[in-house]
Amino acid sequence: MNRARRSAIIIMSVIALAALSIPVLYYLEMRFSYHLAEVYMQDHAIPEDISFSSGRATDIRLNPTSDSIFYIACMPSEVSAHRSLRLSFSHFRTLEIDGKTFRSGDEIYEYASSIKDEPVTMRLFAPRGELLYDGYVQFMFATSVPTMYLTTSENAIDIVDETAYEAAEKPRVGSTMMITAPDGSIDVVTDADIYRHGNTSFDYFDQKPYNLGLQNKMSLLGMTPGRKWVLKSNGQYTTVLMKNRAAFEIARQMGMDSAPESRYINLYINGRYMGLYLLCQNIQAPEFLGSGRVGALIERDVKYEMRPQSFVAEGMGMTIHYPEGMTSGEISGTEAAFTRALEAVSSGSDPAQYLDMQSFLQMYMLQDYLVQTDIDGDSLYFYIGSDGLIHAGPVWDFDCSAGHITSGPYHDDLTIRSRYFNDFGALFFKALEHSESFRSEASKYYTKSFSPLVRRYLSDGFAPEAAELESSLKMSLLACDMYPVDKETDDSPEELQRWLGSRGHFLDNYYNDEDSYDLVKFVFTWGSMTAAVKHGSTVGPLPDDAHPGNNEDIWGKVECFVDENGNEASDDTVIEGDTSLYAVYAEREE
Repeated sequence: MNRARRSAIIIMSVIALAALSIPVLYYLEMRFSYHLAEVYMQDHAIPEDISFSSGRATDIRLNPTSDSIFYIACMPSEVSAHRSLRLSFSHFRTLEIDGKTFRSGDEIYEYASSIKDEPVTMRLFAPRGELLYDGYVQFMFATSVPTMYLTTSENAIDIVDETAYEAAEKPRVGSTMMITAPDGSIDVVTDADIYRHGNTSFDYFDQKPYNLGLQNKMSLLGMTPGRKWVLKSNGQYTTVLMKNRAAFEIARQMGMDSAPESRYINLYINGRYMGLYLLCQNIQAPEFLGSGRVGALIERDVKYEMRPQSFVAEGMGMTIHYPEGMTSGEISGTEAAFTRALEAVSSGSDPAQYLDMQSFLQMYMLQDYLVQTDIDGDSLYFYIGSDGLIHAGPVWDFDCSAGHITSGPYHDDLTIRSRYFNDFGALFFKALEHSESFRSEASKYYTKSFSPLVRRYLSDGFAPEAAELESSLKMSLLACDMYPVDKETDDSPEELQRWLGSRGHFLDNYYNDEDSYDLVKFVFTWGSMTAAVKHGSTVGPLPDDAHPGNNEDIWGKVECFVDENGNEASDDTVIEGDTSLYAVYAEREE
């Protein structure tokens, strides 16, 4: 065999070997890629690899749920405004959504928006086509609501979320904050510290409220510039933010300068949707009221013993939030001024000598209308002004209001007719409730100013906002694993608006002729609730739940109500004077 022939055979053999090796190498590469994908799936969750982008909205991640094979794709308002949504992933070959196949980099807005609000199948495939994941996804699109993006170091927000209430120092996490309008235009980009806010709302609910601290005063979404802000969460129940927003807006329209400005926002932290929030001015910041006009900011606070500056008035703990660093003598002086005013007003002295009557009249109306039943627990604020008088405010924390008492919805018929200042330790307000001159002024103010204002707000403010909020609220409820509470009343925007209207209708009649009403106090193991009933009318539906949330394991089961003489009452019992009806509980089984 000559040299040329041998060379040709060698070359042909090499070519043949190379040709045979290509499928093998391809197979090995595929197997290696599949192995890498499998390894990635073992150590990472699906949302860590799949992301979406649109305009300013980058790196939007899937939200996991309590169901390990169901994810939610929560899109901010600007996605709908831009009508664009790009898909990205790096460890898989293809993503199949409801039977349609996509690759990384594909534009998917039109398709995703066509299947929104319903769970559809989602499947992930490895480079060689092996099925790596088989589950479900639901696309949801917010509209009309601004968006806040907070970017922190990896898992830094967990440090904040795990902050104990008792912690002496509340850890702060640095972030870059960007706020965009619903159309995607930038409102502000700045650095912001994130830290714990709240008591029960932070400790007992998955959706956490936060404080934000900026380096300099800035206007956010058109609000008055400030350094300290609050993100109130919607974690407790469906309409908690709407109740707070309603309280703030009604107060502001009354002219109360102690009512914070607020805006709804959808919050994303490191690309993950955290839910619907209410961005508010921080009322505890000295800049809010202005240090020059406030001698001391005081809050009714059940956890006052844990605060560095506190005192007790009529058995109720009070916290002094500022000025900070007060001496013991300054704290004692503030306590003396507050207690002296409270004792004088409670004993029938002219309240105008001690109180700023305009702020108390406005706060009384707001509290009365919304039936804020946490008034003797937390977040009832007062401040001693530069005029030496005690002012009511700032306005804050109406979570437990408008038909809700602590843990959930309570009796519509009872809360709508409530005269709850008779039942709760509302400090000055309880004394003013029994002042004929104050109630006369309250009646006039309600009829001439407050009632028309609320009617306008419900039609021109509340209703349009509720419509704009609908898509974001639904998205938040699902992403935060919350669902409307179905108890005595449905917890929904529609039911809240109905309650507000019904409460207004009742108060219109009540303030028009208070003397024609009798007070019926329902006495329970846990406390009492008083309702106003037209003289000579039937008492109406009796509140047979033992307590909000109907937790009979704690409070027992109410079998009936009896009057002072032991006579059993019914819905048809005629009321002909102030009376008390006492809950009779079933005997507990041993």
